[in-house]
Amino acid sequence: GHVRDCIRDSYRILNAYADELYGPVDVTSTPDDNGGAPDAAESNVASDEEDISIKLQKEAEAAGRKQNRSFRFQSVESGAMNCLFVQTILPDPNEMALKLMKDLSTTKKHKSRFILRMLPIQAVCRANLKDIIDVVGNLSDRFFLKEPKTYAIIFNRRLNNDLSREDVIREVADLITTKNAGNKANLKSPQLAVIVEVIKGLCCIGILPEYYQLRKYNLVELVAQQSPTSAAKADEAVAEEAMPKPEAEDKVNPAEQRETSEKNNSPSEQDDKVAIK
Repeated sequence: GHVRDCIRDSYRILNAYADELYGPVDVTSTPDDNGGAPDAAESNVASDEEDISIKLQKEAEAAGRKQNRSFRFQSVESGAMNCLFVQTILPDPNEMALKLMKDLSTTKKHKSRFILRMLPIQAVCRANLKDIIDVVGNLSDRFFLKEPKTYAIIFNRRLNNDLSREDVIREVADLITTKNAGNKANLKSPQLAVIVEVIKGLCCIGILPEYYQLRKYNLVELVAQQSPTSAAKADEAVAEEAMPKPEAEDKVNPAEQRETSEKNNSPSEQDDKVAIK
């Protein structure tokens, strides 16, 4: 229900950071909510049956014709609810996204009420295993070839049941290992996260640094501050856990244990479920 608000906030945030990193540009007209420019709405008018990759190709061609008007960002219909795709002419979206996430983590100031997560995407291809491996192979040369790195593969899919999660993760992991024998999987705190986002017949791929350290690029979690009361309770819990307990207290009621387990579900896991719906 807030798609237009989300697009508007995206343009505002992305343009502000692009101006800071690359300098301002002269724009002859103002982007609207249907795309990066007033006439972009015409290229977005297509039947629901039209493949999303064809839409993106048309948008890319239209964006190429409008580069002389200096539009850095253009909204493209992704074909999935609650998922927006913003195309850019900037060479590396990682640089801008990383700066944004670190600023949010430091300042704890909200940038948008409507955006949950912003993932930089470096390549787009058809949602089949061969094309995905080819694209990841080209991208991984920049990240995994020279020095050994730890990595995790993050696979999500929307409106697609044809692509096997296990096959994609296995093939991508094998490919990264062939780039450098020192590359190792680390699911808790990897140096790099390989993002594979499948939307209908399209696959968006990105290789992101500090993925878990920056709360999976979740804008809401990055600005969330722990209250003093919660911090005090956490310190008490750590102190109690470190103290030895009598044998009689080691027995835990199964019902209490289940209740405690339910209460200890992390906010990040709950947000992940919301983000991928």
